[in-house]
Formats: sequence, structure tokens, C-alpha cells
Amino acid sequence: MIPHSRLPAALRPAFVAAVLAASLSSCVFAVNARPKDEGAASVAGAPSEPQAASKPEAKVEGPAAEKAARVKERKALKRAHELELARMELENEEVEQAHARAEAQRKLDEARKTLSEAQLALEHFVARVAPRELAEATLSLDRSTQRRDEAQLELREMEATYAKDQFAKDTKELVLSRHRKQLEFANRDLELSQQRFEDERNVLLPKQQREHEKKLRDAEDGVRDAEVALKLANAKAEMSLRRARFKLTELEQQDDEDDTAKKGGA
Repeated sequence: MIPHSRLPAALRPAFVAAVLAASLSSCVFAVNARPKDEGAASVAGAPSEPQAASKPEAKVEGPAAEKAARVKERKALKRAHELELARMELENEEVEQAHARAEAQRKLDEARKTLSEAQLALEHFVARVAPRELAEATLSLDRSTQRRDEAQLELREMEATYAKDQFAKDTKELVLSRHRKQLEFANRDLELSQQRFEDERNVLLPKQQREHEKKLRDAEDGVRDAEVALKLANAKAEMSLRRARFKLTELEQQDDEDDTAKKGGA
């Protein structure tokens, strides 16, 4: 800078004015710059205080966040495990109920087969067996009756013959004794045949028929019981399957709702 004393006299007033203007400008600049610097310092220092204050909070929230993440992970694993178990239970229930239904149907088929056989047995007994047994008993009785009648007739003829002819007494008694025994045996056989016939007609055949009728009634009861058991098996299977399917659907819907909530939150 040129010393003020060396300037020409004409330039001195202008030089003084320029120096004063420069001094005023520097003062104004200093005054205007100070608030900006302080504001910048305050702005720059403001986040430093929260950062310093947030460090203890990060230390506090870090373990809590990890714990919450672990709990959430365990819940997700539990949900997935329950969902998988629900699927397996549904499959197992379907197999068990299908087996129960098939078993009930098999028993019903067996009961119907038993009923059909009992019906055929009763019809066969009434139409064929009982008449044949009764006919055989009647035939035996008729044969016994015929033998008795023949024995009686032969004895009468022998008695009439020996009454006219004069044979030796011993021969006469021998022949007549033999015919009397034949008549006696014929009478006894006829009596037994009569008893067998009456037993066959009045006792044995009716008993056999009652037995066949009882088997038929038991078979009918078995069919009714098997039909009821099949209905119960179908109803139980339907309820069990609906319960298992509903449980699986509920778990799947919970997963869908959780996924939807996550997407909405994101």
C-alpha cells in the first residue's frame, strides 16, 4: 500500500474515502458472517448430541430386537410345524376313515351273504328236506305196517292149515312159533316206526325249521346292525375329515393373513 503522506494532495480525499469504504465493508461482512457460522455450527452440532444420546439407546434396543426376532422365528417355526402336522393328520384321518368305511361295508356284505344263505336254507328245508324226511318216515311206517299185516296173515293161514292137517305136534308148534315171532317183531317194528314218524313230524322237523328260522332272524338282525354301523362309520368319517380339513384351512389362512399383513406393512 502507498503511504498516505506520499500521495498527491488531490488524491488524498479519495484515498481516505476508499479506505473508509473498505473498512465498513469488512465490518458488515464480519457482522453478517458471524450468525451464519454460529447457525452452521449449531446445525452441525445438533445431530452430534442426538447421536451421542442415541448410542446408549442402541445398546438397549439391540438385545431386545434380537430377542423379538428370535421369538418371531420360533413362532414361524411353530406355525410351520403345526401346519405340517395338520396336513399329516388329515392324510392319516383320510386313510383311517377309508379303512373304517371299507371294514363296515365288508361286514355289511358278509351279513347280507349270511342272510341270503339263511333264506335259501330255510326255503330248501321247507320245500325239500322236511317233505323228504317226512316221506321217508312215512315209508318206513308203511313198510312196518305191511310186514305186520303179512305176518298176521301168514300166521292165520298156518293156523288154519295145521288145524285141518294132522302133522306132528312138534312140527306144528315149531312152525307156528316162528310165525308168531315174526308177527311179534313186525308189531314191535311197526310201533317203533310209528314213534319215529311222529317224532319226525311233530318234533324233529319243526325243531329244524325253527332253527333255520332263527338263523334267518339273526341274519336279518346282522344286516340291520351292519347297515347302522356303516351309516355311523360314514358319519364319523365325514365329521373327522371336516374337522381335520377345517383345522388345516385355519392354519393356512393364518399364514395368508400374516403374509398380507407383512406386505401391507412393507
